Amino acid sequence: MTALILGMLRSRLGRALTVALLTALATVAAVAAPVYVARTDRQIVDTAVAQATTKERNVQVSGGVEAGTDGRIPTTFERLGSGWVDAPGYTSVFRAQFVAQSEATPIVDADQLSRVVYRESLCEHVVLVAGRCLMGTGDAVLSVGAADRLKVKPGDAVGLTGSLFDAISNRYLSSGPATPITVVGIVRARDGTEPYWGSGGALTDADGPAYYVDRRTLATFSRTSELQTYDAYPLPGAISVEHLDALRAWVEDSDRRNNSGARLTTDLGALLDRIDERRADVRATVPFAVAPVLVLAWAVIILAVAAATRARRFEHGIIALRGVARTGRWWLATGETLVPMLLGALAGFTAVGGWTTPGALLYAAVAVVGAVLAGLVVGVRTVSGPVAALLRRIDVRSGRWGARIAVFAAVAAAAATFQLRGGSGGVAGVAPALVLLAIALLTAVVAPVLAARLGAVALRRGRLTGALAGLSLARRPSAARLLAVLVVALSSLAFAAAAVTQADQRRADQAQQAMGASTVLSVGATTRHALLDAVHAADPDGRYAMAVVPIPGGLAVDAPRLGVTGNGGWATQLQPAPLANPATVTGTTLSLDITVTFLDRTDDGFSAVVAPLNGRPNATVEFGAVKAGRHTYSGAMPCADGCRLIQLGFRLAPYAGPALELTLHNAPTTAWQSPPGATLTPQGPDVAMKLPPGPEAGAGVLRPDGGPAVLPVVSTGPLPPTGLLTVFDRQRQLPAKVVATVPRLPRLGTDGLLVDLESADRLSIDSAAAGAEVWLAAGTPQPVLDAIAAHGVTIDARRTVADARAALAGEGSALGLRFYLVAGVLAVVLAAAALLSGTVEGPSDDLRALRRQGLSARRARLVEPFAALLLVLSAGIVSVPATVAAWAAAAPPNLHGRPPLGPPAAALAAALLLLAVVAVLTATRTGPARRQRA
Repeated sequence: MTALILGMLRSRLGRALTVALLTALATVAAVAAPVYVARTDRQIVDTAVAQATTKERNVQVSGGVEAGTDGRIPTTFERLGSGWVDAPGYTSVFRAQFVAQSEATPIVDADQLSRVVYRESLCEHVVLVAGRCLMGTGDAVLSVGAADRLKVKPGDAVGLTGSLFDAISNRYLSSGPATPITVVGIVRARDGTEPYWGSGGALTDADGPAYYVDRRTLATFSRTSELQTYDAYPLPGAISVEHLDALRAWVEDSDRRNNSGARLTTDLGALLDRIDERRADVRATVPFAVAPVLVLAWAVIILAVAAATRARRFEHGIIALRGVARTGRWWLATGETLVPMLLGALAGFTAVGGWTTPGALLYAAVAVVGAVLAGLVVGVRTVSGPVAALLRRIDVRSGRWGARIAVFAAVAAAAATFQLRGGSGGVAGVAPALVLLAIALLTAVVAPVLAARLGAVALRRGRLTGALAGLSLARRPSAARLLAVLVVALSSLAFAAAAVTQADQRRADQAQQAMGASTVLSVGATTRHALLDAVHAADPDGRYAMAVVPIPGGLAVDAPRLGVTGNGGWATQLQPAPLANPATVTGTTLSLDITVTFLDRTDDGFSAVVAPLNGRPNATVEFGAVKAGRHTYSGAMPCADGCRLIQLGFRLAPYAGPALELTLHNAPTTAWQSPPGATLTPQGPDVAMKLPPGPEAGAGVLRPDGGPAVLPVVSTGPLPPTGLLTVFDRQRQLPAKVVATVPRLPRLGTDGLLVDLESADRLSIDSAAAGAEVWLAAGTPQPVLDAIAAHGVTIDARRTVADARAALAGEGSALGLRFYLVAGVLAVVLAAAALLSGTVEGPSDDLRALRRQGLSARRARLVEPFAALLLVLSAGIVSVPATVAAWAAAAPPNLHGRPPLGPPAAALAAALLLLAVVAVLTATRTGPARRQRA
């Protein structure tokens, strides 16, 4: 029997190869899912790592190390700390630093401190701006920003000593003798985004300007303690699919490493969680997308096996007539297809890389088992008919079964749609596919009837070719089945194209909204004043760049430059008029001449807050207690280059009582904003004041009249009932009012508010610009970016709308949805394979009979190509309402709405053209008129 089957394979090698290729294609379609998942896993990991913050990628262990009795810093932490950051694939950088002060000022405030820093391999990661890098003991280099703040240049000698905080005076004292160093170079980071710099950033001066020295120079300083740190960062490939489990185990074990002497910090666990979540999203989507492709592959194999078996009906009738046992007949009917199917499955699995893809064997097994079972059922069923039917080459009809299957598919589609509307789970994930399948099967049931009627109409009108084509399709069960395959394939591709297109459009809108501007620069630690100065200097016309600082619930923006985001209409609402010139003071001492005419309490004190014009942090000038009579009050201030006077604050009683009465002589300004209940009376160069105490916010606080008394706000909703807004000072609220209510704001969406950055800055004491950004318009020239960096603002990261779109496209749900498009393409390829396999075979006996009755050879040659073309065009027509119905009834909730029509229409047209060409060529090659000469 085996030899007979092998002989049958040799004699009909073409059909055997067709079955093998179809099975290989079905296997490839199935294994495409795990292959896609494996490749997507790598893409997810690479994208997540690229988008992760430095703190999410890096690991840091730090600890304060006290000097020993001999004044030396112990090396215990340095020797053991690197073992704490031994994550797989990581390398570490050692850093040590301490706070220092100039030998010229033995007692200093916090804003006068500097730092001495040693960072391993520093010179390999910086670029010289001036001078040279570290070479010997006593050398030091500074960043551009630190050099500007300290007013030093290469060649300057500096004497520094360690600082020690004195809790009594609330100031810093010298902790030992000074150490002389020489500034030998000014440097900038070669690449501020290098993981080498750790989570603190590149050459940051947020905690004071830093003198960078080598290890030998560090050891020459006298200090009571220093902060030592190991910054560990991943080497290329360290965070990969292969290493995720090891990294997860390391993170779970790292929590126990913290103790009182050292602390390990990292957000690597959050990064791994995000990767796992995205991978899970892909795995939750792909099986639903590949299931219809598998069913379609099995359908194509059934068509091919049925066509091959029907071609041998007469042979099986003779075998049955000669008394061969039923099992032998079944083996002969199925063996000729079973062997090619197994060989084709093995070839397809190998070709697509299944042996090296996790999970591929399971998908391939499902595909092959389904294909084998389909082939067995079709083969056995075909040769199990009556001998007379086999000898007469008559198919066993199954119209009723086709109708029942169509009804069952329609019920399943309705149930899946209902389940999808109610949530998710169960068969909800394949609801669109079930809707398409139900419509395709119902089309296959009614298609023969419609084809027969259309053929009869064409015959009555004298259109013989069309009539023969229609009647030919109506007489062949395989035509209706193939029509169902084509409808499913075409509508699957159109639906997938629509879903992916709309998802892409939604992500584009989300990216634009999330970014706020075409390009966003994240900048390092700076002050708001320094940020505004740098942006204004780099872009004096305000065409390209706008400074932005986050505030609770909103953003502070440089309102006159809102045209950068296309929202310039809000500029005049946030800043109705240009701000007046601020009150300024210059020098290292602020002196105020005040006459107190009524003083109810002896413990009333006052202070001033100034903002240095050189961009350094704001400073508070303390004057002590208020005294009756005329006195001059003085306090040290860091305003050699000038300062803006932010406020004078008198600390009054928190309860009602007599007002503090005083006269401010020759003040920096005579225009002040009056605090609640106060009275201010200008008297030439002097100002007489009555300041009542009380619990009201801002009692006793005088601000120069250089900014708005009430902060204008553009908001998506109302302010709190108090009308007060927290902006920059976390413990202090400012009076504000909504000047415009809008439905949506850049970056903030439907919930948030905007204030003018400079106006809010003038009303605030704190000067930090945490999370500051610079928004750039499209087409911003590179010199603008270079100029921003040249003015001392460190650019930590640069993001564009395209980056945001790519980030959203890298989400697990987006990648999983994109596989639907892959599945749609595979479905069209399977449909083309069904056409190529010769499943549409012309009724050659009928055409031969018609040729003998006078049908011309030319017309006979046109019947089969016309029938094939009619079948494909019919499938294309049906696929349009099928796609619309699937979208309307069973599209995922997040894809509701009408998608853009261009891409799905183009995909459907391209697939129709391909299938039409394949159908016509196949019918022309295999049609009976080609085999029968006129």
